[in-house]
Amino acid sequence: MYRKGYGQMPFSGWLRVELEPCNIGAALFSGALAAILGILLKIFSKSPYPALLALGVGELVPPVWLMVLLWTISLFIVGASAGLILSYRERGCDSAKYQAGMFFLLLLVLEYLWYPLFFGAMMVFLSSLLSILILCCSVVATLLSMKLCRPVGIALLLHDFWLVYLLILNFAVLFRA
Repeated sequence: MYRKGYGQMPFSGWLRVELEPCNIGAALFSGALAAILGILLKIFSKSPYPALLALGVGELVPPVWLMVLLWTISLFIVGASAGLILSYRERGCDSAKYQAGMFFLLLLVLEYLWYPLFFGAMMVFLSSLLSILILCCSVVATLLSMKLCRPVGIALLLHDFWLVYLLILNFAVLFRA
């Protein structure tokens, strides 16, 4: 078993050892499911760009293809992380696993609510409060998953940076509206 301080190990070996008690298939399935649900939500919601450009925050908004790509990758990361954590097979950590899993599910539901609330209904104040709650849930999920599986926590740090950008965008719209 790999332990810290037991010699040098390449990154690929470390990653393999860290992900050994996880089910990669469950992670890919749940990540793809989360991304597909996000794409469907995007298709059925109206386009956000006319409203954002009318509010004068066009300089903060990336091109449409980039925004959709980043949002889809973000949802895939959350879904795959949830799949990795919930399929974790080490003994003695069931409560931590299910606690992190509940934060992941809450995080996904809140993120699915944010998009139509912000872009569809243009409820800027409510979506700003929701984005703060999403960021708090994501930080808690990152910290809980870092205890179980370090690569999941590292991947969620990327998601947290994306949420900080969305929070900045939310507040820019809020203070200009």
